[in-house]
Amino acid sequence: MPEKFSYSFRIRWSALLGVLSFGILVPTFFIPLELGSRLHFLSIMVATITSAVIWEGSKLIQALVLYFFPWEKSIIRHLVFEIASVFVFSSLVLILGIFIYSILGSSVNITVGVVLQNIFVSFALALLFIAINEGAFLFGKWKQSLVEQERLRQENLIAKVESLKKQLDPHFLFNSLSVLSGVVYKDPVLADRFITKLAQVYRYVLEHNEETSVPLQKEIAVVEAYCFLLNVRFFNNVILKVKLDGVVGAVLPMSIQLLVENAVKHNKISVQQPLELHIYSAEEHLWVENSAHTKEMKEESTGIGLKNLEARYRYVTGKSIIIENTEKLFKVGLPLI
Repeated sequence: MPEKFSYSFRIRWSALLGVLSFGILVPTFFIPLELGSRLHFLSIMVATITSAVIWEGSKLIQALVLYFFPWEKSIIRHLVFEIASVFVFSSLVLILGIFIYSILGSSVNITVGVVLQNIFVSFALALLFIAINEGAFLFGKWKQSLVEQERLRQENLIAKVESLKKQLDPHFLFNSLSVLSGVVYKDPVLADRFITKLAQVYRYVLEHNEETSVPLQKEIAVVEAYCFLLNVRFFNNVILKVKLDGVVGAVLPMSIQLLVENAVKHNKISVQQPLELHIYSAEEHLWVENSAHTKEMKEESTGIGLKNLEARYRYVTGKSIIIENTEKLFKVGLPLI
């Protein structure tokens, strides 16, 4: 994106202090004049005005060079034009200052030595002002880029978290309604319990989708309701064992349910190979462990997976989840909040 022309005349205390220091120190220590004399004060006034004009002019030159020769196109061209422009400008201003001083207070012979001295001082001033101005400009750009990167990171993570909190596998709803249609006439009592548990799961989603954490016991209650629905579908071949006696803490909403859903999605479930789920606590983590009987034909992923769960935990808690995968077991540790 091209730079906009940006220049404004502003008096800064740092610039004012630098100009006054240059205007006082140079005539006092480098020009052989009687301290306190009229010529001494005149030289201080001329040097101060000269340095102020060079300072403000270098700012204007920097803005013009940045507009016509931005950093993004060519750093070398940018620096060459800026150094040359500031050097020529400061040389002319210094020569003008010498003439003004000569007219007002003392005759000054413009010799080769004076010209060479002027060139040296002009080059030194050009480098000094460019270093200060470009340093301030680049530092501001660096801070702006950090703020922008952090803003984009936060927006990206918030978007992911909000998206994940408001989603539940659409296949689960479809399967649940299919199961319900199969039992509603055969077993009305079971169908009634099924509807109650299904309502409990979706009510939990609606009530907690704006929260960053929920008490562990609330999440476990909805997981038990979720597993009841799964057992109606899989003929009681989902075995849930919860061992959390005295454990107090919180987790992210739908995080345990997501791990149960993940286990169902990727494993065979039958009488010969039931899905065993163990939920327990160890080392400040809540562990969700399932037996591994991986399907040969994997289901299409909905995008609500372990990577996004990891992103949610990193955003909310600053901690990572732990994943351990063996031939017979798959387990995930969620940091307790």
